[in-house]
Amino acid sequence: MNIFRNMLCMARRFKTATALNFLGLVIAFTTCYVLWTQVDYARNYNKCIPESQRVYRLEGKMGADANWGTYMSRGVIDLISNMPEVEMLGYMNSFANDAYFTVNGSEVKGQIMQMNGRLFEVAGAKCLSGKLSFLTEQGGKDGGVVIPASLAMRAFGEVNVAGRYIKGQRDSVQVCGVYEDFPENSSINNYAYMGLGDVLKDNFSNWNYVCYVRLHQGVDSEKIQAAFSQKVREEILRLEMSSEGIDKLTDEELEEFNKNYDRYMGKQAYRLTPVLETYFSGVDSHEDKGNPAMMFVLQLACLLVIVIAAINFLNFTLAQSPMRVKSINTRLVLGEGLGRLRLNLIGESVLLSVIACLIAIGLCALLARYPTDMLQGSIAIDDHRLFVIALLMLAVVVGLVAGVYPAKFATSFPPALALKGSFGLTPKGRKLRTGLVCLQLFISLLMVTYISILYLQSHYIYNSDYGYDKDEVVYANIAPMMDKRTAIRSELLQLSGVKAVSFSNFVLGTSDTYMGWGRGDDDHNIIFSSFPVDWQYLRTMGIEVVEGRDFREYDGDVYIINEAARKQWDWVKMDQPLLTNDLPVVGVCKDVRFTSARHDRATPMAFIVMGEKYKDWGDRLMIANIRIAANVDKVQMRKQINDLLHKFENSERVETRFLDQTLEDLYQDEFRFVRQVLIFSTICLIITLIGVFCMTMFETEYRRKEIGIRKVMGSSTGEVLLMLCSRYNWLLILSFVLAAPVAWYIGQQWLQSFAERTPIYWWLFPLALLVVAIVTMLTVVIQSWRAANENPVNSIKNE
Repeated sequence: MNIFRNMLCMARRFKTATALNFLGLVIAFTTCYVLWTQVDYARNYNKCIPESQRVYRLEGKMGADANWGTYMSRGVIDLISNMPEVEMLGYMNSFANDAYFTVNGSEVKGQIMQMNGRLFEVAGAKCLSGKLSFLTEQGGKDGGVVIPASLAMRAFGEVNVAGRYIKGQRDSVQVCGVYEDFPENSSINNYAYMGLGDVLKDNFSNWNYVCYVRLHQGVDSEKIQAAFSQKVREEILRLEMSSEGIDKLTDEELEEFNKNYDRYMGKQAYRLTPVLETYFSGVDSHEDKGNPAMMFVLQLACLLVIVIAAINFLNFTLAQSPMRVKSINTRLVLGEGLGRLRLNLIGESVLLSVIACLIAIGLCALLARYPTDMLQGSIAIDDHRLFVIALLMLAVVVGLVAGVYPAKFATSFPPALALKGSFGLTPKGRKLRTGLVCLQLFISLLMVTYISILYLQSHYIYNSDYGYDKDEVVYANIAPMMDKRTAIRSELLQLSGVKAVSFSNFVLGTSDTYMGWGRGDDDHNIIFSSFPVDWQYLRTMGIEVVEGRDFREYDGDVYIINEAARKQWDWVKMDQPLLTNDLPVVGVCKDVRFTSARHDRATPMAFIVMGEKYKDWGDRLMIANIRIAANVDKVQMRKQINDLLHKFENSERVETRFLDQTLEDLYQDEFRFVRQVLIFSTICLIITLIGVFCMTMFETEYRRKEIGIRKVMGSSTGEVLLMLCSRYNWLLILSFVLAAPVAWYIGQQWLQSFAERTPIYWWLFPLALLVVAIVTMLTVVIQSWRAANENPVNSIKNE
């Protein structure tokens, strides 16, 4: 009861300071919990997979200078599946396709992916209805489809739907099974899955599949990698020479094969990456985009926000202590034990900290009801029970840190001296409080500078030159009506606000990976990204041709390469084949940002108009790109384009999107991180200002007599304020000198994840200092104003 009574007494005496300090604690614990859920999201990536420590993703690269990628050929996958060290293997197509399923007349949008049946066994999918193994691997009616529970609920309103039929774009497909949705932090997405069948089986040239491998217990994955590369070599030799038989090869023929293999494929490499590390592996992947620098900053933020709140709390209790010395020692004189007295003082701090933590947990539970795209994964209390317990223990530690020294300090004076003296400005206590405020300012300056670097990079990503004009382009996936492209183009061009229309296989700039091609002849071996388009594409996108010519209407089977390819391939001549038996190059265009800013635009790529040579590949130009004229209402124009396309499809399936908005969405992880750090930096600054406010309040309380005497001696209000502010100038300068290099280093590490990045400008650092200094000085002035203007007679009389 004494603890509660003393807490309430001090709270009534210092209402504002107590309320602000308590608010700072609540905000700190809330922020720590939310940030840790983001760290936990990444740390537990793919942990939903059973035996995850034995599961690997097969990755490869097509050359020594190529990036590691997740796409494999089925020939390579079949080889590793036959190795005795492999317990189980599953794989799926690299891209999912949008699909519209009709049930009882209602249409439900989903995505469909092809896979082999054992992928679910590797991934540990939970069956909720039917079975997850396919009846056959032919797909369609025979093979059926396996759907996630979320799709089953949207389509049927229940999960137990195995055996029922769902109508796809062409045929009705039987639902073989329903699986429990994989968590968001999983490499396996919640698609509708169908069988792959024997398409491209034993093919070594089509790299279009993502493969997951589970090894037997105790198998060394590094030894497998070495043996696997040799196995690929032997298999290709067998396939190349099978018509004559390997045993019948002459030494000269074997030597020729080895020479050709080393020239064309000898630089290929394979590795097995543990699924628990794929999120941060840095490969070209659509799903796994974890950034170690981001995780480091979020973990550091969890620590810093608690440290800065603990400092604030310690400063608050330490500043209170001199005012409690007399009352505490009175209790000592009256017979209360020293140990019990100290425990009561520590108990006050611990109790206040725990109450703040409980309120923070309640706020987090409330926040979990309102999902936001600013956070990844779940922040629900039930999903993070262990951390809730850890946070409560941390609250106890914060209370102890803030309570032990002030309790010892307040009870360290002889009672006779304590009852007569004043201890408000003891040098030891003042130095400690000053040092703690200096640390708070250091953290605030660090975060303000760091967020400035993040903001500059975000601005650079979106506003730098892409090499094409993205701002007036809308696009739509017209896969269901590709046979109507000529009519679509004709009608779109009749709209007064449409300037140009073209078609492509992909949406430019919206992915980190596209179609990778490897080509070679007797003299050259090259790797580049291929981007199928129609002849009007470069004109529509505003891409400049700097050598040769643009595509023409009747072109087919021709390339236009970028400047990076031109520099690397110095043998290229206009209107001549790129390599022996390859397509001719008709032009060179400027380097454009055809992938995200995470990758260097100065890498070889080629726009290609496909003709007779690739007719067996099928029609690939499913993206309609529409350029809107300048000074036209883009939103209204997009609506008109939507309405026109819906007439062709007679449904709501076709949806147009602004290209610039999609490009912005590509960096949602980075922009989410920037927003998180911005909020965290603001919170750090607020908590620091609370500390400065409370320190200034107690400081002016202790110096009321000095201020009164200075006023009597002729000092003006401005001079008194300048005196109170001057000590903070030195604290700010010292904190800035320490924070600037640390902020530069952390910012530089984050920028390393981008191939295209902004420089860290020198003026960011004084600007951050100016911002923090202005806010800090305003806080000091606002708090000190009343004391500086008080009638000196009152303060001297009270003393």
